[in-house]
Amino acid sequence: MIYLYYSLMVVIAFLVAIAQINFKIGASRINVRLSFHYNIKNWHLILGLFLFSLAPFLSVFVMRVVDFSVFYAFTALNYFFVMILSKILLHEKIDRFKIIGNIVIILGIIVFNL
Repeated sequence: MIYLYYSLMVVIAFLVAIAQINFKIGASRINVRLSFHYNIKNWHLILGLFLFSLAPFLSVFVMRVVDFSVFYAFTALNYFFVMILSKILLHEKIDRFKIIGNIVIILGIIVFNL
């Protein structure tokens, strides 16, 4: 049963990463010369806002069972997911420093939870 909560923590980190990527895409599509009503229909911003709103509700559900320190360590997976999604969706470069940094993050999560 505890593995379900660990899986949900990974899903939460992934949802937050998707929200951040959508905010970046949505922000690049905002046109300040057009009306507020035009910009508020930006579906990337709406999806990002929805996912950022969903994450705390799922987090409360998980934190009822899992220690907060463990949950907080898993939120660092967000950096890994953002790197992967930015490569796939935004075509950003991944250099060796990003790879090393994410390996350190993942190793830190593993060591912290042993």
